[in-house]
This record gives sequence, C-alpha cells and structure tokens, in this order.
Amino acid sequence: MHLYFSPHLDDAVLSCGGQIAQLARAGQRVRVVTVFAGDAPVEAADSAFVRELHTRWGLGPNPCAGRRAEDIAALKVLGSRFTHLPFPDCVYRLGLMSAPLYPTREAIFGDVAEVEARLIEEVTRALKRLRLPRDARVYLPLTAGHHVDHQIVRAAAKQWLKSHVAGGRVQVAYYEDYPYAEKPAEVRAALGEDKLEAELIPLDEAALEVKIAAVACYRSQLSSFYTDEAEMAERVRAYAETVGAGRPAERVWR
Repeated sequence: MHLYFSPHLDDAVLSCGGQIAQLARAGQRVRVVTVFAGDAPVEAADSAFVRELHTRWGLGPNPCAGRRAEDIAALKVLGSRFTHLPFPDCVYRLGLMSAPLYPTREAIFGDVAEVEARLIEEVTRALKRLRLPRDARVYLPLTAGHHVDHQIVRAAAKQWLKSHVAGGRVQVAYYEDYPYAEKPAEVRAALGEDKLEAELIPLDEAALEVKIAAVACYRSQLSSFYTDEAEMAERVRAYAETVGAGRPAERVWR
C-alpha cells in the first residue's frame, strides 16, 4: 500500500496527484490520510484572518465539511481511498488566554508554537490507532514553505514510524509541498542538512490531466494560489515540466 500523509484537504493532491493517479490506475492500493480535516472547535479562533478565509472560500456556515466534500471528490477522480482525521486547521487553534495561535498569514508559515508539542503527541497516537500496514510505502511532506501544520504532520509521522517500522518493511519518501515548491529556495530550506536523494517520478499525459482535474475539485481553495482554473492548470503543468526538465514529473526525496 502507498500511504500519503496530507496536512490539509488538498496538499497530497496538489503535490502528488499525478503519481497517485498512476499508482491507482496500475491497480496499486493508495490511501491519503489527511490530518487537519476536522471541524472548527466550538471554542475556535475568530480572527479577522479566519473571517477573511471563510468569505473567500464561500462554503457557508460549516466550511470544513465543504472542504472534506471537495477532497472526497478529488480523490475519487484519482482513484485513491481516504482517511480524514478530526484535528482542526491551525487557523482555528487557540493558545493561552484563548488567543489565536496563528492569527495571520505570516504566522502560519512561522515556527510551531511551543504549546503544540501536546498536539504532535495526539496526532502520533491517532496514527497508531489507524493500524496501517507495516509494509506500506509512506510519503510525508518535506515542509517546503514551512507551514506549521506541515511541520506538525512530518514530526508526528516520524514519531509514529519509530514504533511502526519494527518488524516491517516501511519505505519513506518526502514529497515537495506544492505550490510552495515552485520556489526552489523553499525546497532547499526544507531539505536543510538532511542527506536525502531526489527521485523523479515521470508522469504520462493522462496522469497529468487527471491531476489537474482533481485539483480543480478544490474550488474553494483555488483563489488562495491562482486567479482562476485556467491559471491553475497552466502552472501545475509548468511546474511538472520544470521538475522533469521538459517532461512532466513529480519529485520525492528519500
């Protein structure tokens, strides 16, 4: 089985949609586990940033449910199974004195708040409860872009793997978080001192087209990165061709 750990309800598809489509088409079992797929808690941050996001998404009073529906549609296009964990997005989480932990766009690309060490432990326990196969191939976010939720997923998954690999044959790869990976400096920063080697995954035209169709399912999120669907398709294709030096590809690091 191929297991893709996605921080949010779009990250795995944006970053790995082509390879997921090719694996599913070849009859491989694929599952995307999205960690921060839960509803906003009753006592959630009500910052100007959150209100701005909700207005832009246009998903009504329960935007998280709308985002899950988009994700289910996208993964159906790719042929992947899915698991949605109940943890809320960082924009909703509160810290001391019920103050938003990440009240601005700049904050979500900063360092993980110290009080979230407990959250990393909770995510690790949730992964253990999934009883995922010990012979799985696991794909984690490289954390290009330095989004706090991406950092948390990588840290929790690495803790889970320490206990999970015993007696198993788990292979781990790190995928480049798209669209942040459009900036090579973000990828270099995420690699840091880790001694990882790049592996190109060539994509055929059918897989690239299916990936673009799947990304288009995230209608509420397109405006976060693109002016419209046409620009999204153009940039997804352009990035894939840049990675593959003229031929579409995605890249992971092992």
